[in-house]
Amino acid sequence: MRLNPTSANQQLHWTDAAPTNVDIAIVGGGFSGLLTLVHLCRARPAATFAIMECHPLRYPGAAYGGCDSEHLLNVPAGRMGPTIDDVASFHRWLEKRMPGKFRADSFVPRALFGEYLTEFVADEVARSGAHVAFVQAAVVDIRDEQSHLELTLAGSGAAPQSLACPQSMTARCVVVAPGIPASPAPWVDREQGVAASSLISDPWQSGALHNIEPDAAVLLLGSGLTAIDIVQALRRLGHRGTIRMVSRNGRLPLPHLDASEPPQPASREQFAGSPARVLAAMRMMARERMAVGLSWQSVLDAVRPHIAAIWKSWTTAERRHFLRRARPMWEIHRHRVPVPALADITSQCKAGALLLERGELLAIHPVNNGIIAASVRAVDGVTHVHNVARVINCTGTSMDLRETQHPLLASIQRSGLAGTDELGLGIRSDDECRLINAHGVPNPRIVIVGALRRGDLWESTAVPDLRLHATRAAATIVAALTDQHLKANN
Repeated sequence: MRLNPTSANQQLHWTDAAPTNVDIAIVGGGFSGLLTLVHLCRARPAATFAIMECHPLRYPGAAYGGCDSEHLLNVPAGRMGPTIDDVASFHRWLEKRMPGKFRADSFVPRALFGEYLTEFVADEVARSGAHVAFVQAAVVDIRDEQSHLELTLAGSGAAPQSLACPQSMTARCVVVAPGIPASPAPWVDREQGVAASSLISDPWQSGALHNIEPDAAVLLLGSGLTAIDIVQALRRLGHRGTIRMVSRNGRLPLPHLDASEPPQPASREQFAGSPARVLAAMRMMARERMAVGLSWQSVLDAVRPHIAAIWKSWTTAERRHFLRRARPMWEIHRHRVPVPALADITSQCKAGALLLERGELLAIHPVNNGIIAASVRAVDGVTHVHNVARVINCTGTSMDLRETQHPLLASIQRSGLAGTDELGLGIRSDDECRLINAHGVPNPRIVIVGALRRGDLWESTAVPDLRLHATRAAATIVAALTDQHLKANN
């Protein structure tokens, strides 16, 4: 597929027709998969590619394609460039489109980045001259046949759970970048005859928030970034009713800096030791910085380049302790929200239109006229019953891939092609992004990119991290293809 790099508003053209054989197959059409494709097209323009995405959206992935026009990025525009050698490219694109509207430190609408990323990928593919098939299909299995890799695809445009009309595709190398599946809805095994239309498992699915009466009460399970996005999306759709957030920690994310200030320099050595020692060092640095009128947020930014090294230095027991005891507080400090968005949420809380509750869902059952009763156990042990029209899952991604129902991730674990870390957080890979099988052996022909590397790196979701991983993964694939070529000619 060739695209015209000079045309405006480029799009990626998805097709139901999958090629039977390619040099490189890419599983996942979000940021990680597309950026790895760009690097590979630059390095191997004569190669053939297929990129598979079961639910392609207008813009790549739910983060940029499932949002509305006003959902904001969580990284400033000046740091959102998709390649490590030009991190300011997105802000230049904004300046060209809307001169002077956004500063480099602005948190801009995610849909704008989705538009930019789509154009960037389309232009790069066209410029390289590479043959790329963008295929709307779900990859449900990968098998290593020694001479090649064989992928099984679900039927054209099928949901990931469907195996109708399976197809086969062979490839020399594979990039696995589907992201981490969503966590199971908290009401699984806790709902008693509730109509499916009253339960929203995936709030990013097209039309998921439509057909809710404007004055109806709504319950969100979760109080993190997703929940904030959904509250704002509901209000923009005209919803006036009470919205209740319920989460185990009952806390909202904290704000990003509202203005730039001198960075906090920090070395890896300052964050040595157990989780308790690392967090204590961070608290001390934050206090020192706040004592001179600066922000604690910059301390989190200072530790960010060292997070993978810190995570790798911890034992499994230390990682488990961090997840159990410190993760909730880490999340609200590390994954912050733009000031305008948090101000809006805080204003709704003060007005009583938005309620934040610390608790756990126990059960839901139908009442009448489309109303359902949600039983929530509060932190003091008292159970409260809330009558609402919708319950929406905002709990984020799965925290244990060992029990996943995702067809591909489940099948490659069953076959031993892949394994998870000891806590089941992600699919194992090495420093070169090579997939590690169940026996601990890396596969040079299969790379993992994106959030699936969470078990090895802990943080692998934001653009500054993902662009580095995509660069490294592409280099690993190029080396594997070169090695294959040399062996074939000896």
